[in-house]
Order: sequence, then structure tokens, then C-alpha cells
Amino acid sequence: MLDRFLRNNLFLRIFALVLACIIWFVVHVLQDNSSAMSAQQSAGVTQAYNLPIHVQVGDDMVVSSMSQSTATIDVTTSALNLPTLPTDMLKAELVVNAQGLAPGKQVLHIAAVDLPNDIKKYQVKPLTVTVVLEKKVSEAKPIDVEISGTPADGYGMGQLSLNTQSVTVSGARTRVAAVSRVVGHVEVSGMKATDTKIVNLTPVDSQGNTVQDVDISPSSISVNVPIQAANQKVVLSPEVTGTPAPGYAVAGVKLQDTQVSESGIPAASLPKTGLTVPIDVSGLSKTTTVDVPVPLVQGMTQVTPSKVTAIVQVEPAATATFQQVPVTLSGSGSAVTLPNQPTIDVTVTGPASIVQGMTAKDVKVTVDTSNVKPGAKTAPVSVQVPQWVTVTALSQRTVAIDTSQG
Repeated sequence: MLDRFLRNNLFLRIFALVLACIIWFVVHVLQDNSSAMSAQQSAGVTQAYNLPIHVQVGDDMVVSSMSQSTATIDVTTSALNLPTLPTDMLKAELVVNAQGLAPGKQVLHIAAVDLPNDIKKYQVKPLTVTVVLEKKVSEAKPIDVEISGTPADGYGMGQLSLNTQSVTVSGARTRVAAVSRVVGHVEVSGMKATDTKIVNLTPVDSQGNTVQDVDISPSSISVNVPIQAANQKVVLSPEVTGTPAPGYAVAGVKLQDTQVSESGIPAASLPKTGLTVPIDVSGLSKTTTVDVPVPLVQGMTQVTPSKVTAIVQVEPAATATFQQVPVTLSGSGSAVTLPNQPTIDVTVTGPASIVQGMTAKDVKVTVDTSNVKPGAKTAPVSVQVPQWVTVTALSQRTVAIDTSQG
């Protein structure tokens, strides 16, 4: 049957006509698509990008405000370059040249720089930006380091040490004036050893809010954070307060515990003289044992024991006068002399066991020459007596001196 169709001239003619139509249609469709693609590639593709505006100013000027901080740039490129356009545009910038301009409001042209080489055309919207220029000022501002967290259990932190106590804040006068201090934050949670940390600084106003549009130099500082074992031994020393009953005097104070363990301050930061324990002897007329609390100094969290026992020795009081005690010179001044050998009568009061055993040699009367001013004619005297003894009277409180040899 197929042979019959193939031998039929009419069938072959119809088949040839249909095949020719199909080929014509395919060729023309391909030509139209190619023309459309060529036209599209020739016209290019436009993409919009929103970029920040960079204002170029002189070293002595700053931008205090802008009408807007970004602008839109429409760029046109070929379709073939479209896939790489976002990456190529990363180098592009919008800049405004304000160098050499006077302070005040300025309307400036926005220029595009560092665009990709294959950009056919571009348009910046808007074309201008309004900026306000101010003279740059600089001021020194104090640094306030804020501490977060606590060291590990059994450890304490000492006084922080900063490599500088202030930084320079620069910018517009109104912005710099708004900065009350510069703040850094140090995290000490879990620390077991001394460490030096690099701390970034932030300018803040009196309410603690960050102040924008200012520069800090340096922008970071190094902070030494001393960490040591929290329990340190510290020496105790008694300090008598108040006055015993009339006719009695304190002859001595003894602490049963001469040191305690403290927490919170490293050994290097402890007071060099230890802790002073005040002991009130008001109205005492006999030897008395009292329990007194151990005071904490700043930075201490606790002391162990928190109280110590003190034995206050109280005796009947005695008074004695030592006549014609010679006055001597002390101190670093070498241009002072005593024209005659002056003497002073000294009256003292104290516990009988001490006063009754004293002699004139136990009383030292001196003039400190390091405190004498040039040309002075007289100088005050100071008196040293044994512990627990008090000077109650002097026959004179100053003596004549000679400074003419200086």
C-alpha cells in the first residue's frame, strides 16, 4: 500500500508542499529570535543600585549633617555582562567633593567613580546633596571602664590599670560637646589569672547614649586586669578612740588576732600599713576585754574573722613635768641654727607605770629645719614622748632661730 502512495504523484506533491512550509516557518522563527536577541544586546540592560554618599572634606572640616546619606545610580550594560555586574559594582562609589569650602550649608554635585569599564551609561538620582560643614574641634575626654561579670570562685580582682586615662575626641563642635565621657567594657567572668585586654571605646553623652559622627584617638586602649587568689592575709593594728574615765589612762592594747584573711583585694593592692581596727576606750577605769569588728576598705568583700578580741590595759593616770629639756635641730635644712641653747619645760600625762619611770632623756624636743622659711626668726617645736603618754603643757611652743648663715 505504501508503494502505491509513493507512486502517486499527487500525494508526493502535497507532502513536498507541507515539508517546505515547515522548513520556511522554522527558519523565519530562528531569524526573528536572533534579531530580537541582537536588538536586546545592542540596547543593554539597566540595573539600579543604592550606594552611600562619601563626602570628601579637608582635615580641618567635618560634615555635621546631610540631606541624605545614600543615592541611587542606574547603570546600563550589555546582557552578556549582567551576571558579573553585582560583583563589579562593589568597587563603585558615590562621592561629593567639599574640600576647600567654607563652613555652612552647601549644595554639591554627586559624582560616580570606579564604575565597571563595560558600563554603557549611568544616571545618579538625585544629582545633588545638601551638606552642612563645620570646623573640626578636638577635646580630651576621660575614659570610664565598666566591668562585667566576676572572676572565678576563690579569686578577686585588683585595681584596673589603663595605658592612658583620656582620649582625644574630634568632630563638629556640637557633637564633641555632647560627649561627656568615653566608655569601654571589660569582661572578667571566670578569670583566674592577670591578663591585659584590648578594649574598644565608645563616646557617650550624660545619659549614656552613644554619640555619633565623632572620631576617637586612640579608638581602643589596653587594660591590665589583675587577678589573684581572693584570700589574702592582712595585718591588723589597733587605734584607740575616746577617753578613759577621769584619773585613768590606757597603758596598752593587745589584739589576740594580729592578722585576718580578706577576700576581694589582691595582695599587691592591700594597704601597706594593714587594716586599722578602732577601739573605743571611752569611760574605761580598768583593764577590759572587748570584741571589735574589723572594718573593710574599698574593694574588700569580707574578712575572716570579722571580729577580733582586744585587751585594753587601763591604769591610774600620773602627771610629771620635765624641766629645761634641751631643744635640738632635725630635718634637712642646714641654714638654721639656735642662737642660744634653748630649753623647754614639758608636762606629760599617762599611765602611772610608764610616767613614773620616765626621765628627761625620754622627752625629745626638736625643731624641724626642713619646714623653716628663709628669714624666719622663730620656729615651732615638736615633742616626742613614749607610747601611751600625752603632752599636756609646754612652757613655750616656739623658740628663737637664726637663718642669717643661709
